[in-house]
Amino acid sequence: MKNFRLSPRISNLSRNLACSFALILLAYAQAPAQRAQRARFDVTNYRIEAQLLPAEHLLRATGDVTFTPQDPTRTVTFELNGSLRVESIERNGRRLTNFVQDAAGADATLGPNVRVDLGDVVPANQPVTLRFRWSGALVTPEGGPLATKRLAYVGTDVSYLTYAARWFPFHDYAADRATADITVSVPAGYEVAGSSDEPAQRTSASGGGVRYRFVHRQPALVGNIAAARYVTKSLRIGPYEVQFYVQPGSEARVERYAELMGQAFQFYNSQYGAPAFGTRFVVAQIDNDSLDTYAAPGMEFLAAKFFDPQRTPQEERLQREAAFQWWGHTAGLRSFDDAWLSQGLAEWSAFSFREKTLKGGQWESAQRDELERALMFESASSIARAPATLDDLSAAYQSIVFYKGAVVFRMLRETIGEAKFNQLLRTYLEQFRGRNASIEDFERLTSQIAGTNMRYFFARWVEGTGVPEFTVDYQILRTRSGKFRARGTVKQNVENLRLPVELMLRAEGEGNNRDVTVQLEDKSEDFDFESAGQPLEVVIDPNYKLLRLSEDLRVSVVARRGIELFREGQYAEAQRQLEEALKLDKSNSWIYYHLGLLYLEQQNYQLALDNFQAALDGNMKPSWIEVWARIKRGNAYDAQGFRERAVNEYQRAAQTGITYDNAQGVVKQYLGTPYNPRDLAQTQQGPR
Repeated sequence: MKNFRLSPRISNLSRNLACSFALILLAYAQAPAQRAQRARFDVTNYRIEAQLLPAEHLLRATGDVTFTPQDPTRTVTFELNGSLRVESIERNGRRLTNFVQDAAGADATLGPNVRVDLGDVVPANQPVTLRFRWSGALVTPEGGPLATKRLAYVGTDVSYLTYAARWFPFHDYAADRATADITVSVPAGYEVAGSSDEPAQRTSASGGGVRYRFVHRQPALVGNIAAARYVTKSLRIGPYEVQFYVQPGSEARVERYAELMGQAFQFYNSQYGAPAFGTRFVVAQIDNDSLDTYAAPGMEFLAAKFFDPQRTPQEERLQREAAFQWWGHTAGLRSFDDAWLSQGLAEWSAFSFREKTLKGGQWESAQRDELERALMFESASSIARAPATLDDLSAAYQSIVFYKGAVVFRMLRETIGEAKFNQLLRTYLEQFRGRNASIEDFERLTSQIAGTNMRYFFARWVEGTGVPEFTVDYQILRTRSGKFRARGTVKQNVENLRLPVELMLRAEGEGNNRDVTVQLEDKSEDFDFESAGQPLEVVIDPNYKLLRLSEDLRVSVVARRGIELFREGQYAEAQRQLEEALKLDKSNSWIYYHLGLLYLEQQNYQLALDNFQAALDGNMKPSWIEVWARIKRGNAYDAQGFRERAVNEYQRAAQTGITYDNAQGVVKQYLGTPYNPRDLAQTQQGPR
């Protein structure tokens, strides 16, 4: 079986960073010669009757597909999952015999497909309806777009059909929206969740089964269904009704997830405008053999691991998933190459939500984390080229399109001003509501709202690679009034850079710090601060708003690669990266702390103790290291049965008074009950 991706490129998908909308949005971009050989057409409507037979893992379906050719044509080609077999195709009640199904996806630009001879040439703009009958077993990933993850499955425990799985014949993946009327029949006792413009209609079916009907009256990426013996629960968060379909025993997380998503919905609605899904949203639990998350119109699929009480809830992930309802489903993409407008904007929206809700050290840490993730693979590709050159499930793609993409949106806000930036996103959503947009469209709109040609910004940050490194020279003068002035120049090493740069003068005395923003037009710009207190230093970009490098960031980025590999379970390579980072800065407490976590995870307790102690003996940055290194040393002692030593570490952690990431609550917990290394929820506590 050939491995083919949701985007047109073929690759070995050895890594599985599950990013739901990275999969929903990946279109098969075709080379010009290939595009010329295929008929261009627009699917306008699906009417599908599907039957799920869980005990047999079987899907049976009949569907009327209505499309309009854009050129005169006799043949049309539809994509279809390779595990499904087309039994017949009819046009106007007449069976068509000349169709060819390529279940293996020999055409790498298209994947598994069925090519249909219509019997005669159909003029452009004349609607055609074909009736397909197809069936097949959906058990493994075979036939779908991923080699190791299934996007469609039929079974007694759970069944799910996603748009990305191509379980019905469609055209122009991720771009060709259509209306739909889909009915799904299941055995008695099964509940069915689906994306729909309105609540599902439930009726009895022959043989004692049940039928559920899902209707999309507005064009969308349709055909997203989940079925199981679900427990259902509906909660209202503000104006939003969030309906959960979860397996028995998974109810504990429902209220928290509803609150998280409902709050995110309200924030995005206030910032950008109303989403296409209205106010009713569906969340369906599926298994861990699919993607962790998958966003559909008005619906979210979540893997079972999200409901495991032993795992830490991925709150930031859910906030990003919620944003895909705006960027990708309300406003769509012209092609996969424009994925930044969905994936980057979704990550930016979640980051912007955290900007409004996090305080103090947590917000400072979030800003730095975002920048470090953006820089991890910055030189590998530009944002614009990443969809064509990188595996869309790789860490490099995630770093560039999601995280660098989000930081670029933040820099755009700083460049044109918050008021114009907010106007830009609201206008973009409204202009392309129910339509597909390209990066070129977005750039044109940005220039219009900014009132100036923004080509320079998009050329450098979206189409280019490389980031500046800043330095600052200044001198301190005493004024006649007894105050201080810091006059100097901020410099950088990139040609033709135009960017607002924030500077902060740190000075002695409470309230004496000063901030100024200079507009850098090339390689340098002068600044002038006045302060009542003795100046201590001038800090460039104190809030990590710019894509830039510095000595400390260079170290952090190497370490961050190690941390990401650690999260993926690649311990040997993670250790190598962290040790490489230590060669650049042997006093870095943050790196020692993560090496300690790595050894603690592998139950190498003495090395864990040594590295947590090295973190305490290092530069103690960030400040939360002091409390969490003590807690983790206590964990290492507890794991070895040295309870007295563990309690001593927990007590010293309590004495710090640091509350970052619920540190004092965790201290209290471990003072009462020893750390258990077999408890996954405990091993995941604390900053990572």
